[in-house]
Amino acid sequence: MTAAHDYEEMHHLVDLLPPAGVRRLRLLVESDPELARFVDAAEDEIDGRDLSFIGLGSSGRSDVSERHDEILREGLDRLL
Repeated sequence: MTAAHDYEEMHHLVDLLPPAGVRRLRLLVESDPELARFVDAAEDEIDGRDLSFIGLGSSGRSDVSERHDEILREGLDRLL
């Protein structure tokens, strides 16, 4: 059995767990000194996400969803 196989099997098992089971599994992992550092590292990784793309598509218009076809057409006409 390879590490990749173990990973796939464990991933599949976690996917099958109900939410309460996932919470229990997390508590078990967090209580194990050898494994807890990986939980901490994963949380640091999530907390450090770069969300600089938020608002990137801000056009200043409030009617973009209603007029998206027209706005796209105007933009394409300018390019041609």
